[in-house]
Amino acid sequence: MPPAHIVMYARERPCPDVTRSRERLRELDLPWTEFDIESNDMAATTVEELTGQRRIPTILIGETVLVEPSNDELDEALSNAGFDISVTSRSN
Repeated sequence: MPPAHIVMYARERPCPDVTRSRERLRELDLPWTEFDIESNDMAATTVEELTGQRRIPTILIGETVLVEPSNDELDEALSNAGFDISVTSRSN
C-alpha cells in the first residue's frame, strides 16, 4: 500500500513554521500539495473546520492532522503513514 498523500495548508507570506515544514518535506524529498489559506476560501474554511481557527501550517497526512508540528512530530506522522524518513532528522 503506498504512503498517504500529504496536504499542507499554509500561506505565501513568510511564516517560520511553514518555512520549516516546507524545508523538512524538501529535505526528505517528499511530494505534497499545498493550499494558500489567504487566497483560497475553501482552504481557509477547511483549516478552520480542522483546527477551530486559521493555524498554519496545518498538515494532513492521510487521516492524521498536524497543526504547527515540530520536525519530530512531522517525522513521526510521516513514518507512521509509511514514508521513508531515512534522512537524518534535525531537532527544533
